[in-house]
Amino acid sequence: MSAALRLNPVQTRILDLLNAAQRPLSAYDVIEALSGEKRMAPPTVYRALQKLMDEGLAHRVESQNAFVACRHHGPAHSAAFMICRSCGATREFSAAALESFLGQTARKNFFAPEAVSIEIRGLCAACRTPDPASVPTP
Repeated sequence: MSAALRLNPVQTRILDLLNAAQRPLSAYDVIEALSGEKRMAPPTVYRALQKLMDEGLAHRVESQNAFVACRHHGPAHSAAFMICRSCGATREFSAAALESFLGQTARKNFFAPEAVSIEIRGLCAACRTPDPASVPTP
């Protein structure tokens, strides 16, 4: 976050929630999480989430209509995620080479992309590893 960037208290609180979350949060998850503090209308939350995305502090996980904190601060980049289909854990990763390939492909086809979102679904290491208690002993 740049020194010139000023987030209001709602934006700061939502960014804190996204940073603490173990999975993407929908706007309604955010509203629910903040319900003990004060009632917030969906448009207020969506505006705050949009500001965080505009500033490169959050991304939208398209397939889930949910949001995560950006883990790769720096130059603007397309969002790339690995999403566990079992526990919902979502990990952002750098996809610079893939982003470059997609950009070249779009240019060759005279296509002007407006947004790129890369999502890989599967099982995380924790969900893929069998529980030792469930493995029969010889």
